[in-house]
Amino acid sequence: MAITVSNYLGEKLPTMPEEVRNYVADLLRENLEEMTSVDEVFDAVGDHIQSSVDGLSNDDVQDICLRLMNILHDGKKVVSVNRETAARKLDQTVDMSVQSDSYKKLDSIWKVSAKDVPTMNVDKNKLNRAEARSKDKALKRAEETTQGNSKPSVVKKRPQILATASQAPNRREGKEIGSLDIKIEGIDISFGTKQLVSGADLNLVFGHRYGLVGRNGIGKTTLLKMLSTGQLVIPSNITMLSVEQEVEGDDTLVIDSVLACDTKRAGLLDEEKRLQATMNDGSLSDEERSSVTTRLNEVYMEMEAAQVDKAPARAAHILLDMRAVYWLESYLQEWPSTILTVSHDRKFLNTICTDIVHLHSRRLDAYKGNYENYEKAMCEKLTLQQREFEAQQQLRQHVQEFIDKFRYNAKRASMVQSRIKMLERMPVLQSVEFESDVVFHFRECEKLANSVLQLDEASFRYSKDSPLIFQNICCGSQSDSRICIVGENGSGKTTLLKVLLGELNPTTGVRNAHRRLNIGYFTQHHVDQLDMEMSGLELIAQKFPNLTQEEYRSSLARFGLTGDIVFQSIVTLSGGQKSRLAFACLSLQQPNYLILDEPTNHLDVETVDALGKALNHFKGGVILVSHDERLIELVCKELWVVKDKTVTTLEGGLEEYKKHVYRQLAIQM
Repeated sequence: MAITVSNYLGEKLPTMPEEVRNYVADLLRENLEEMTSVDEVFDAVGDHIQSSVDGLSNDDVQDICLRLMNILHDGKKVVSVNRETAARKLDQTVDMSVQSDSYKKLDSIWKVSAKDVPTMNVDKNKLNRAEARSKDKALKRAEETTQGNSKPSVVKKRPQILATASQAPNRREGKEIGSLDIKIEGIDISFGTKQLVSGADLNLVFGHRYGLVGRNGIGKTTLLKMLSTGQLVIPSNITMLSVEQEVEGDDTLVIDSVLACDTKRAGLLDEEKRLQATMNDGSLSDEERSSVTTRLNEVYMEMEAAQVDKAPARAAHILLDMRAVYWLESYLQEWPSTILTVSHDRKFLNTICTDIVHLHSRRLDAYKGNYENYEKAMCEKLTLQQREFEAQQQLRQHVQEFIDKFRYNAKRASMVQSRIKMLERMPVLQSVEFESDVVFHFRECEKLANSVLQLDEASFRYSKDSPLIFQNICCGSQSDSRICIVGENGSGKTTLLKVLLGELNPTTGVRNAHRRLNIGYFTQHHVDQLDMEMSGLELIAQKFPNLTQEEYRSSLARFGLTGDIVFQSIVTLSGGQKSRLAFACLSLQQPNYLILDEPTNHLDVETVDALGKALNHFKGGVILVSHDERLIELVCKELWVVKDKTVTTLEGGLEEYKKHVYRQLAIQM
């Protein structure tokens, strides 16, 4: 039987890995008695089939499951027998009169109401988690089989998710057919032993643009990952597109990566390919060939309607340079569907968001309006809640004092009892949990005099055959400068930083630096420099071995890393927490000049503000490359624009640069 199933799957789905095919066959064989309907076969193996073969729709998998059920039962009609109601021999004598006592209140079974039926107390969250574990075990078994097979496998690599999620059953499911709103109730998310979200509800109205905000490490990225991987279930009629903050690079061309995201286009092209191969099969009957031809014509019509041939040109037109921040703001405001985004750019959130979802204290709070509206509303809400709590505490104290004073006074007994009942009926208000302020501190440094870093008539190219990156640039910095460098991606900003650092020498021209200049460099890809297996405390102890335990803890605390976080493996930290750790290591070098390349990529809004304040209090000079307008406005007093192999100072600052970019975008779009 297993061989028959395997042979069918091999013929029907030649790209299915052999180990997955054998696993599906074994699973069906072991549970043969339960495979009495297409739905049961689909529930058992449908996900495995669909995830191991590209381009299969739910209808395709249903057809395959129907064929599998027929193979399992040799084409015979399957009669599902309910073991609970089928006739069977009793294990012992039953006294019917005793049994009837249990049903004295029921004249007829047709008079039984819902309240008469005993309630089963099932923990739905545990049930969901158990189902998820069962699915993971099945996938793990298939993967272990893959590892033992010497043949190359095409099984997709599953993302390693350390977090688990569950949700309450959707009572509205089936009642809102065609609705594109997303309503998920009773969300629980855990990361190891840490509870990130507990009993929260997420409501996303179609067409609204939501910003998900919260402190670093609170669980924002994990929540999005639970949605994108399907651990939190959304209605089946809704298609989700997920864009992560960082993408693992491979040999795939950029344009091919963009086109691969168009699942409809990819499905049509794949179906066209399969139908063409079927047409070339000489064994087809006239009826089968006519059916395939009809479907092929339908596919061609769908491809024409979807403008499949124009997709590469549309994908190539998407802007992929530094101006994409401004372009994306304009683009997303015209996006017709729902958006849920995590961003730490205050201006970006103010521009695109219609609603804000605040993740804190293991719950989700929704606010109308953009980030600025959210800040005002949240402040007013928390202030009001705290006032109500304090007023109730005063009332409770006053009532309790009365009770204690007259508890044993017979004349006041009725008054005492009424106040005791009043306390019992009074709702218990919780004190507001205000989020602690984020504070950064760079160490004191030696103050240098006047000009500390200068490039004179400097040109640079990576080799004699490569094109010039810069040509005859002249720029310099004072000991207390606050400079921001902007420009398109690929214009040479990072190369300029490395020339200023002294990591690259000018091809022609001169770099002059103060002899006591000590530069601290924060790179755009600082996370790659951290040993993920170590804890933050172990890392700085390894890098700076001559300090005490108290000095290590103090250095981490300067950048908001306190408590058990310092003992966690770096791999378990959020992007923002890793950035803080990198800043702590940077500060221990005691630099008197900072060069920062995209320092805000992983930092939340409050931490960006804290970084800006810390840089303003820093006694040395600062050069930074950043697209975060908030940080630029807080820190920078001078703007360098890298363009056309030169570096120029823009007198109008950031506002002048924004006008220039918007003019360019208007021309190109």
